[in-house]
Amino acid sequence: MSYPLKFKGIKNILPLFLICFTILFFPLNASADVLFGKAYHQILHKYLTQSKSSITVAMYFIIIDPADKANPINELVNDLIAAKNRGVKIKVILEDSKLKENRLAYEKLRANNITVYFDTAQHLMHIKEVVIDDRYVFIGSANWSKAAIEDNYEATYFDDSAQDALASKQYIDNIPIQKKDIFLPQTKGVTLSPDFLLVSNSGRRLLKAGAFKQFDLYLLLCKLQQETAKPSFDIDYDNLAKMMGYAAPKNLGKYRDNHHYFYERIHRSLKRLRGYGLIGYNKGKVILNADNAKQADAPLIKIPFEYWEYGYSASLSMRAKYMYLICLYEASRSSRYPFWFRSQKDMSNLYGISDTTISLGLLELEEKGIIEITRDKLTPPDFSNRKANIYRMLSLAPEITFYFRREKTLTEL
Repeated sequence: MSYPLKFKGIKNILPLFLICFTILFFPLNASADVLFGKAYHQILHKYLTQSKSSITVAMYFIIIDPADKANPINELVNDLIAAKNRGVKIKVILEDSKLKENRLAYEKLRANNITVYFDTAQHLMHIKEVVIDDRYVFIGSANWSKAAIEDNYEATYFDDSAQDALASKQYIDNIPIQKKDIFLPQTKGVTLSPDFLLVSNSGRRLLKAGAFKQFDLYLLLCKLQQETAKPSFDIDYDNLAKMMGYAAPKNLGKYRDNHHYFYERIHRSLKRLRGYGLIGYNKGKVILNADNAKQADAPLIKIPFEYWEYGYSASLSMRAKYMYLICLYEASRSSRYPFWFRSQKDMSNLYGISDTTISLGLLELEEKGIIEITRDKLTPPDFSNRKANIYRMLSLAPEITFYFRREKTLTEL
């Protein structure tokens, strides 16, 4: 009679044992949690510093501030760098519509040999997710910014789940990315006031008059003014003529000597620029009427020195040169530099030039490898539903020949 009683006791103890075993080895309360504010930063920092094999980050934006020692995002980015140095495999994807916000973090990560990409312009990547060691998942509303950690109302779900980690990594790995560095390297150049493009009696007056020599000379004068750092400067006619590509003929004809020939070439163009109201010119001295350094915090046109060094000032048509200035200005004021967007109709209205000039100028810049144009695919039945072009500035390079032009579509990004 005692045997059934003992068996009954064991049956009562067994469920309790299973519950205790589950709690000890599979702690339910520790496997998932919701993190708010600074708790998100503290726990994420802990797991990043303890990471052993891999970290995958998909973040709308990461904003670091090297000047702010108390910025918590500086610490998280440094955690990634330290993990990389320990041999942890790291991949970071950022939203390409937030180039300005992401730039410092992107460049710092790249400088430390961390694999970091921007997604493509075709879709918005709005994820804020971190996967660590194929096990720990952080996903929620918080971007990596000081405001998200310290000021905003944010919530992040933390999960210890290999299944969720695998699904998250697969999802992130399927996000289309831009594999090359999309930022132009910081380059030195000549600043030019946007008024040259925006004011009706300035640059466009030269364009419509076909005054290509005066156009080239004006840009060179801006360069010389920047080099001298003086409001007015003396003209070296011989040197300026050579910079403009003039060569004295063997038969000088009515000209006394080479200097006289060069003087006349430059003197006439200077007089014409004075007539257009772009410069002051008297007795060998020139002063530019536009203040190209004004509103230093506002977008300016910045012409790279390579424009002259690599011969683009001589090889491009005037309409291509003019459109190059427009591209530089549009990119400088874009939140997605070096990408920018504007319809040709809007460009025509804003800059007061014809659609033909815009089309041909942009086409020439594309063929020369100075800009990249991404065109949306034409869709039937009427082929009219097409998104605006995406323009991207490229670095100027010497002696590059393009034998064909191929349209890139948004689906190929």
